[in-house]
Amino acid sequence: MSIELHRVQGKYNYDRLADAVVCVDKKVNFYGIVAEYEQPKSTRGDDCLCTMTVVDMSYNTPGLRVLYFAPADQMPRVNTVGDIIRFHRIQMRSHADAPQAIGNPKYGASFVLLSGLEGDGYEPYQKSHSRYSVEAHDRDIVDLLRTWASSHPIDTFAGTNKYMKQIKDINVESYFDLCCKILYVNEQSAENSVIIYVWDGTDTSPACLNPVEQGESDDPGQDLWSAKELALPVDVMRSFPVLGTVLPLVPFDVAEDDSGPQIPLAGDWVKLRNIGCRIRKGLYEGIFLHKSKIGILSPSTQAVQNCERAYKERLTSETLRLPQWCPKPPQSMLVTGYDHVKVSTLREVLTHPQVTNKFRCMVRVMATWPTDVLDFCVPLPESTAGGKDQPEQGAFVYAVRFTLEDPTGRLHVFLYGQDAVDFFVGYPAVDLRQQGDTVGALKRKVDRLLGVSESGPSNPPWVNCCLMSYYLDKERPHDTRRFRIFGTRFPG
Repeated sequence: MSIELHRVQGKYNYDRLADAVVCVDKKVNFYGIVAEYEQPKSTRGDDCLCTMTVVDMSYNTPGLRVLYFAPADQMPRVNTVGDIIRFHRIQMRSHADAPQAIGNPKYGASFVLLSGLEGDGYEPYQKSHSRYSVEAHDRDIVDLLRTWASSHPIDTFAGTNKYMKQIKDINVESYFDLCCKILYVNEQSAENSVIIYVWDGTDTSPACLNPVEQGESDDPGQDLWSAKELALPVDVMRSFPVLGTVLPLVPFDVAEDDSGPQIPLAGDWVKLRNIGCRIRKGLYEGIFLHKSKIGILSPSTQAVQNCERAYKERLTSETLRLPQWCPKPPQSMLVTGYDHVKVSTLREVLTHPQVTNKFRCMVRVMATWPTDVLDFCVPLPESTAGGKDQPEQGAFVYAVRFTLEDPTGRLHVFLYGQDAVDFFVGYPAVDLRQQGDTVGALKRKVDRLLGVSESGPSNPPWVNCCLMSYYLDKERPHDTRRFRIFGTRFPG
């Protein structure tokens, strides 16, 4: 038997949405299922504005757009898409030849919010007023809507649009929408703005480094590291998925009221609308603009399920675990003897629970320190000459720091001693200021690693390398953990 919702009479008369939308310039009462919901935003006046789309079995495409104006503490706070909202005395209008409902408690509008799940009770989890009634016919309407929604995925009514992108497809040339999960909300950021960190399981494309940004100090690697000011402590990152770019969204200026910041919580899936992005120091940052919007999504939404399913596939596939923008199969100018070892992301390296461990990674080399190849080798102190890291050819040792990057993070790693001699195949540690031919050969290698181009910005290639973690102080192993390259060669 088909489910139909008719005009229901009782203490209040409730219209089907199909009947309500033709009542232009009249006030109506109706129930609806929330198909889209955007977090309240401040207006130029004293009120905030909450926008949502509601549907029922009579009017599910495209649904009815509802604009609700009220003080912040009287705003509807929808828990999840698919919940049921009841409006009383809401004004029907027409905007751009489409029906639109406008509510304001100053003019008598009110609402109650109930769970949309079958079997749940009839007690609202939010109401705009203390005096409300739920009669037998109200329960019948709620049951009908819950039963109908259980076999009609609500997200299909909201639909998608040409602006919807994944994190892997974002660019600085356009505005876009994004279905993503909030992993962390940082309310302690600079300038009293709130930064949220979002993720959808995909990897941002590699960004070229702007030469103008690289000239801010003598140490470009440290410049790149300081650009991670939007990055997070290791303890926070341990809760993140191991694959996929975590995109900071800045600035996220929101009005605060008695109920706290008007943003969803970490762990919520959301739909971001009309956002932009920029690249700073080679890192993507999302930009939340005044005209941007944020809406909550149900975990059962198809877009959410697609993201979670694709992520599970990445976790279990050796090929899909690789950065999505590196060549398939991988083509690396660096060679290791550990190709049988699973590739780890830099986030996995940084958050690994064991302080000492070994990893194989697919990364890009973004910078070296020193920048001048002439300074790659340093003299060993007399007290250490002849030690295990000293090359046989003389009292010099390689001491280089690389700044590595993959879609999940950046990391400083050291190339030192015999590991460096093995890395620079055929070029032992010597006084490079006395070895012009060696310097030229090393510079060509390093330029290839850094993707140096005479015609444009640097664009480093993807390379395969092995990393080892260690500590400097056994009393503070986690605080003094460092990383170095080992078991990796650069032939040719």
